Amino acid sequence: MRKWTIMLTAVTAAVIVLSGCGNSNNSGSTNTSSNGGNTAATNNSGGDNSGNAAATGDSGSSGEVVTIRTSVSEGELSKDQIAEFEKEHPNIKIEIEALDATKLAAELATGDAPDVIRLSGVFDLPNYVIKGIALDLTDRIEQSSVFKADDLLPITNVFRFDGKTVGAGPIYGLPKDWSNDYAIYYNKKAFDAAGVQVPDPTKPLTWPEVFDLAKKLTIKEGDKVKQYGLAANEWGKTEPNFNNLLQYLLSAGADVNAADNGSVNFDNQAVKDYINMWVDGVKSNVGPNSVNNDQTSGGDLFFKDQVAMIIDGYWYSGAIRSNESSKTHLADYGMLPTPIAPNGTRVAPTGSATGAIINAASKHPDEAWTFFEWFFGGKPADDRAKTGWGLPIFKSKMDLLPEETEFDKQVNAVLQDELNYTSQYLKVNPYLAGGGWSIFDKYVQPLYFGKSNLDEAIKGMTKDANVAIEEAKAAAGQ
Repeated sequence: MRKWTIMLTAVTAAVIVLSGCGNSNNSGSTNTSSNGGNTAATNNSGGDNSGNAAATGDSGSSGEVVTIRTSVSEGELSKDQIAEFEKEHPNIKIEIEALDATKLAAELATGDAPDVIRLSGVFDLPNYVIKGIALDLTDRIEQSSVFKADDLLPITNVFRFDGKTVGAGPIYGLPKDWSNDYAIYYNKKAFDAAGVQVPDPTKPLTWPEVFDLAKKLTIKEGDKVKQYGLAANEWGKTEPNFNNLLQYLLSAGADVNAADNGSVNFDNQAVKDYINMWVDGVKSNVGPNSVNNDQTSGGDLFFKDQVAMIIDGYWYSGAIRSNESSKTHLADYGMLPTPIAPNGTRVAPTGSATGAIINAASKHPDEAWTFFEWFFGGKPADDRAKTGWGLPIFKSKMDLLPEETEFDKQVNAVLQDELNYTSQYLKVNPYLAGGGWSIFDKYVQPLYFGKSNLDEAIKGMTKDANVAIEEAKAAAGQ
């Protein structure tokens, strides 16, 4: 699931660069960051459609049948759910359009992109606002009988952007679900095999403590690793990555972005500490990595009792419940709180908050809103919460999460504490967006093999990131 999030981030980063001024129906060459982000809505073709029209959700009063296209995936919106919606709204047809970077970029450039566009609130939303692609939904949400302010969790504010700060200003979308994506799951069998006690789940570890623990949990037979201590995620290698760096910096109270987001500077002690810690973890073989060339995914290792810990959010409890090799002994698994930087602040941010926006160029914004309101707040939201594959955005739907087993109860107990620390968001530069991951990898990976040093890596990633930011600003007409 996080793999798809990362792939989507890369896709949308490409889309932002290729789409120029966004959609042709928007006079969005105006810099939205200079007026609080409202240009995306007020410059929309149609003049007065700034999120106020049809706030009541009245759709299709003329009797016209319209098709609403969405890039929400088939895995998130079933044929049965679509049939239910279309039965309730006979004037609206829903069409899922598979996400393709080139196609979406071309559609955005011509003003023919889907009406409801799936994206990551953390990494994608600000750039869509800057480009004038996202419709301002503030009035619609505030006047909705489905989205009540006192029932929405703070995570929904990750879809607010005032041109500078995430969490402030108009709201342009909502997450479909979310997680505390930097928490840790443990496999008790692997802990027992190493003769190590599972940490107290009521107290977050520091990241250095996680790596010390991972080394103790790594079991070798000669030069061969029999059991790893840590998997960085369910699909890839146990190596440092840009997203995890941002969580570390948030906890450390460090920000590499300039105040106007016009540049970044990775020459920061917290960045250096993070890289040194992870590079040492790679060299210590605490997980599959580029040096040992183990291609086995972290998730496979976790379920084969060959890795003791894996970094993932609440949603991963759904993977554990449904996996054939784990669901028969759920008591062997559990969740630990999101680790913190040394002497840092406790934070448990989401790493994605995947959701959607309504395209400002949509020819049918009212019908798009009817679908949006149903998908994010209606029966599909209930269905998602009941599976336990993510957290709902409503306080009232938290009771729908699985709670039948001891595993569920343990995870939920940790989660309730984590919820007190989820209101801060990763400090993502809106002009760098998903490009940070590849730039970071480019300069950090040589460190594993002794082909570079830390100062060179910091200098190189800072230079490349700033070039990418300047290019993105130029594409936005800034």
